[in-house]
Amino acid sequence: MKVIFTLTIYLLFFNNILADTAEVRRNFKVEAKLSLLPKIPIMNIDTILNITDNKYKYEFSIRTTNIVEFINKVNGDGVIRGFIDKTYQPTHYIYKYKRNDKEKSVEIKYMDSKVEEINLIPVPDKSKLTKVHDYMLVNTIDPSSFFLNILDHKNIQGCNTVFKIFDGKRRYDILFNSENKVVLNDYIYCEAKQKKLGGYKINEKDDVFAASDYIKIIYKNNNKKDFHGYEAVNGSLKLFISEIK
Repeated sequence: MKVIFTLTIYLLFFNNILADTAEVRRNFKVEAKLSLLPKIPIMNIDTILNITDNKYKYEFSIRTTNIVEFINKVNGDGVIRGFIDKTYQPTHYIYKYKRNDKEKSVEIKYMDSKVEEINLIPVPDKSKLTKVHDYMLVNTIDPSSFFLNILDHKNIQGCNTVFKIFDGKRRYDILFNSENKVVLNDYIYCEAKQKKLGGYKINEKDDVFAASDYIKIIYKNNNKKDFHGYEAVNGSLKLFISEIK
């Protein structure tokens, strides 16, 4: 009887562990469109999300698939660790990548909603950048955590929220406004403005990933509000991200 009771307790405990652990693999393609030209596939993003209780680990791999002159060639891998408090909140972000044959890396550590440590390779010349004050780094998240958050419709609170983004150098806000929410047929369109705040070079050539005229997140108008796509526009350049099923 004691053996059976012990085994039962073990099975219940083991099942609870399994219930609190989840792994989700998702793959995305990035396409670019310039003016009247057709879309060109330029990158693939492969992700793995592991959730245990209220903690998560998000791994991502970015690979350039086509080289075009208006988008920098980027290949990199990153890992984010953090906790879930309504939205995904990072505690440690690492991204190592090669852009145009130059090795680079970003590491950000967070503590109590503040940026505790920043490690950048190469180290930027801050005298050539617009100022990023310490108070601007409170309650910020990294760009990949922003992407992870917008995959879930509930995280943008009815298309009416603000994401404070810091990529290790540049600081900007993504501002969603419910007035820019459109429900059309089978889709929900949530448009946001991007506001540059600091860490940018004067007269720097804009990076569509960090300086867009506007961003549009598209969800399916079903019960789950599934993610359908991401659009970013910078002048005549449009960027599209969609999931590979």
